[in-house]
Amino acid sequence: MAFGILEDNKLSHVPGTSLLEDEAQNPEESSAPPQSASHLKHATGRNSHIILIPQPSDDPNDPLVLLSRITLNWSLLRRDFMLAIFSFGFIVNVGVCGPILAAGTLQVAADFHVSITAIATQTGYQLLAIGIVGPFVSALSRIYGKRPQFITASLFGVLGTVICCVAETYNTMLAGRVLQGFGNVAYESIIISVIGDIYCLHERGLRVAVFNFVFGGVNCFTSVISGAITRHLGWRWVFYIDIIFVALQAILTILFTTETAYLRDAKYDIDVAGEEFFDYSEKIGAPQYVENKGEASNAENQRYIPPKKTYLQSIKPYHGRVSFENPLRLIVRPFAVLLNPAIIWIILAMSIPLAWIVNILYCVAQLYGLSPYNLPADKIGYISFGPLVAGFIASLFFFMVNNPMTLWISRKNNCIYEPEFKLPVGSLLGTFCLAIGCFGFGNAHRSHKSPVVAAVMFGFVCAGSTSMTITASNYMIDAYRDLSVEIIIAAMSVKNLIFFGFSHFFNNWVESAGPDVVFDILGAIAVFTSLIITLPLYVYGKRIRSWWYRAQLLKRLKLA
Repeated sequence: MAFGILEDNKLSHVPGTSLLEDEAQNPEESSAPPQSASHLKHATGRNSHIILIPQPSDDPNDPLVLLSRITLNWSLLRRDFMLAIFSFGFIVNVGVCGPILAAGTLQVAADFHVSITAIATQTGYQLLAIGIVGPFVSALSRIYGKRPQFITASLFGVLGTVICCVAETYNTMLAGRVLQGFGNVAYESIIISVIGDIYCLHERGLRVAVFNFVFGGVNCFTSVISGAITRHLGWRWVFYIDIIFVALQAILTILFTTETAYLRDAKYDIDVAGEEFFDYSEKIGAPQYVENKGEASNAENQRYIPPKKTYLQSIKPYHGRVSFENPLRLIVRPFAVLLNPAIIWIILAMSIPLAWIVNILYCVAQLYGLSPYNLPADKIGYISFGPLVAGFIASLFFFMVNNPMTLWISRKNNCIYEPEFKLPVGSLLGTFCLAIGCFGFGNAHRSHKSPVVAAVMFGFVCAGSTSMTITASNYMIDAYRDLSVEIIIAAMSVKNLIFFGFSHFFNNWVESAGPDVVFDILGAIAVFTSLIITLPLYVYGKRIRSWWYRAQLLKRLKLA
């Protein structure tokens, strides 16, 4: 038993368990992989003792760095630049479009002569569109790659924002919001899997933390900006300004990103490989380069290495099929992964806290824009400064504390890394922050506390949501990287369907029952998700990974 994690006695190697460093001692004392791993490719510099997971191939078009031919592969700067563009796409297509009207809900409702609930429902339909289209985007990304999905999403974002700019009726605005939803899908669903595509295990922690800060923080920052714009220029100017950034992001995506999906041989995927593919004692090939396609060689380790793609080749919208699987099977896969209890936890941990943030964003104008507060749109938006700051602090904590702690635990565990090592700190911090935030937010309004108190409580909710999202994302990528697209699609659908349902009654519920009762209930649900069901996952997580691999349920259902 490693720090409370029950060992598995069914497999010699459980997918997700990795030899993080090649300094393991006494490997016979556990079910860990063998000690000899000096032949595997390692990181460089101060991380030279860390094994690259997954192992880079020798193809110069492999996103991962090939140490012996580092000039042929994607540099870390290039990968970070691409991730920045995709994150910018998330900001303008998801982080901005969702809560863009939150601070100005009262003004928009008055202009269209509809209720506050109708404006919230408009966003609900946008999220419903995302939830419905998500499984199809998942299937298309598996078959045709991720790049066509990102480009299509960016173009839909431009079109939807243009329609919102010129909308004169509620239904026209609704149509624009739904089209924006189509633009959200790829950036909300498959962007996390890009981190698994282009980064090794030891590189992912920082990127996941930064992205999840963007994931949670931008929703709140949008309200800060849109509130000020709505008060001084009118709510339409929010869309006029947004279209500039949406169009810029579409251009950057077309010109400076490329396909990230790469099909490498199973022997290189030493993090998700099962025991029949996994053997540290067997050298992962380091073939000699054959510079000329016509050059013959009978050497066992020689094979043809394809040439590096040119810039124009790399930015083609479509790079050919990456899979010939049945599309209908791929559409069903996001629902089939729910057969795994660990994946159910990932989905709940990623969806419920984020849904609660959206709920707060769409009731904050109702709570503080009316008597006794009567705050204008800009000051309602300023309440979102709390979660913006708290989300940044939580992300910084995970970078400075949780990731080094995980490495320390792995070294204490004979240099064997278990994905479950990342669960305790994130779960405890998430539970603490969600409990304080949810219980405090509603009761602060009930007690007529200052809006500053509401901002602080909202900040705790965002910090807790960020903690749970980072924890669940890291666990997903490390334990079930091969299913990351399907898991994110399922989580996105659950979150969006939750808010779609809530958008029809949440504002009325807050008005009738009171915010203290409503957020006490939401807080109890959040604590149950973040703490109660995390404990058994930590203990039994490795055995669940073993069972999932041995059961091969997706193959039995003919979905893999």
